[in-house]
Amino acid sequence: MPDISGLQQLPCELLAYIVEPLDIQDIFNLSLCSKQFQHIIQQDHFCKPAIMTKVPNTLEGQEASRTGRFSRALRCLAKRYIALWRASPYVVGILACADSYGLFGGKLCYIIENRPQRWLRILDIHRPADRELVVDIPKLISKALPRAASCRKYRFQVLYQAAGIISCLFSFAFHETENWLLIINPQSSHIIETFRLASTARIFVRNNDKFLYFGTHSEVGADGLRKWVLKGYDLTSKAWFPPPRVFMASLVGFEIGKTVCFEIFGDYFYGVSNKTLNEVDDPEWQSYYYCFRFPLNEPSLSRLQVIKNEYSWRRDHKEEGPIDDRWGFLSLKEDVKREEIVILECRREWTKGQSGNQRTYYTTPVVFCKQTIQEEHQRLRVNATSSDAPILFRRPETVHLGDDSFSLFLVPSKILFSAYIQHCRTFIDLIDDTTMDSTTSVQRLRLRTGHRTLKPGTTLGLVESPSDELPLQLDMRHCYDNKISIWPPEQDESAPDPSTKSIWQLLNVDNSQRCVDATGDERCVIYATSDGSEGGLKSLVLLNFDPAARFEGMEYGGNIVGQQSPHDSQQSIDSKGKGGINSGNTLPFGPNVQPSAVDTTDGGRADSSTCESWAAYKRPMYMDIGRMLYYSSSVPFLYTSLFLIL
Repeated sequence: MPDISGLQQLPCELLAYIVEPLDIQDIFNLSLCSKQFQHIIQQDHFCKPAIMTKVPNTLEGQEASRTGRFSRALRCLAKRYIALWRASPYVVGILACADSYGLFGGKLCYIIENRPQRWLRILDIHRPADRELVVDIPKLISKALPRAASCRKYRFQVLYQAAGIISCLFSFAFHETENWLLIINPQSSHIIETFRLASTARIFVRNNDKFLYFGTHSEVGADGLRKWVLKGYDLTSKAWFPPPRVFMASLVGFEIGKTVCFEIFGDYFYGVSNKTLNEVDDPEWQSYYYCFRFPLNEPSLSRLQVIKNEYSWRRDHKEEGPIDDRWGFLSLKEDVKREEIVILECRREWTKGQSGNQRTYYTTPVVFCKQTIQEEHQRLRVNATSSDAPILFRRPETVHLGDDSFSLFLVPSKILFSAYIQHCRTFIDLIDDTTMDSTTSVQRLRLRTGHRTLKPGTTLGLVESPSDELPLQLDMRHCYDNKISIWPPEQDESAPDPSTKSIWQLLNVDNSQRCVDATGDERCVIYATSDGSEGGLKSLVLLNFDPAARFEGMEYGGNIVGQQSPHDSQQSIDSKGKGGINSGNTLPFGPNVQPSAVDTTDGGRADSSTCESWAAYKRPMYMDIGRMLYYSSSVPFLYTSLFLIL
């Protein structure tokens, strides 16, 4: 380790200049070098510039902007990065038992059905939660649609939640089936709007605090194929935008999250598809994203902006080979540093001339208006050495090579959930680690993450041209290999660890797991598991990477960190290509719990601030279950480019 005694003698003003260009993790690592540097992550005036210039759009950055606690935000963010890199969550536990659930903006919305009683419960998992909001669904329906109150067979589904507003799909039948969109604010017990739907095909909802939009894949276009149609609602004036609806004739794809994606950022509604109308007729086999936006207050085709091909290039099918669509996902994200939107896509590809395949994560900046060369963050560059047409290749920070065909887990049946967290360059998987020769059918659910860093000296600007052999592929000289971690660690059968055993019991709740449905965000993973029996409740298991997460009654589970996977070390990329225990355990309160055991009355008195009977704050279900553990994680010093910079 280099001698840093000279740095310790520098005045705070000069030290602030040294800290300024460092990223969040380097600042945190510098504070671990010496006691004299610990004040760097304890004083807001040191941490504020780092948070506001490097990660203002993270959850921690947004919270610090409201509270002014920038030092706390930096510490939490750095520790969350480490937890993700090492696949070591801080909190693991059973949140609830439910029939269905959804995670929207850190709010867990889950439904318990015990006909004729049904409840929708909303729990904020990103803040200390000693109560949750409970909606009595039959009472809500009797107020929103009185004529449907006598109907006992109906479908109630949460579609979306943002800004405290929940959009639900309510379907019932008397003489004919009716589908209604219910827009409610349970916190104020206010029914905002009820709207009868002509179609629910692929229905989705997006909203902020001022506008709400829903869309269906229901209108037939001139080519005879179904197209997306969008309709907007002004939450301020409580009125729908007048006809016509926004008919997206050029938007191809119908699987939300795989081929299309819709989001609201700022004052615009955004949409993207990884398919185009003329893609199959392109003789050059070039693929482009179709990305659009329009103002939230003026939904019309005349205000529609579409990204140009020069900024929306996706891939070269001829050079980059076929795609396995089972692995793909597509999303729109807000860049944590810059005020820009990026397209995030995962693809598993067979590169031309290779027998193996590679799972790769791509990010593409969304650019709607032409910028100057200095302002433009292009992901591609022209290879001027070629005498033929210009050849494009990607920059290192926009591509993350994941698993290759040598990975033990790279089969669809083994990966139950997959996501990519862009701002810490980490992919995360929920895997079934049951071995092929296992004598039991019990699943062994584990977390697996892969993290890579750029090598020192690699900037976000243009890089030198790669070799002519593979111009479209990432030049691996600019990146370190992935570091793969897996959690929980294997048990030593000769000396079993009780703490590790308790983790296996939480992750694998039921002895005969067959069905796992997972989701997550940048702070946590939540999955529902059950034995697949009809009518049985599902256990909702939480894996939280937030060091500030707090839940009433949680107990200390030990210091259990992820281990580096011995059979998943990154394979070397040749010059032509890219790159046991029986854990089943039946808990006292598990998937087979009867709905009558759920406390929805006593111990959950309505908060005095609620004025209507269909929504009230009550005791959260996880407190009744009592299966929540938190873990400590010794923070290691991570060698990065810090000392090379100093």
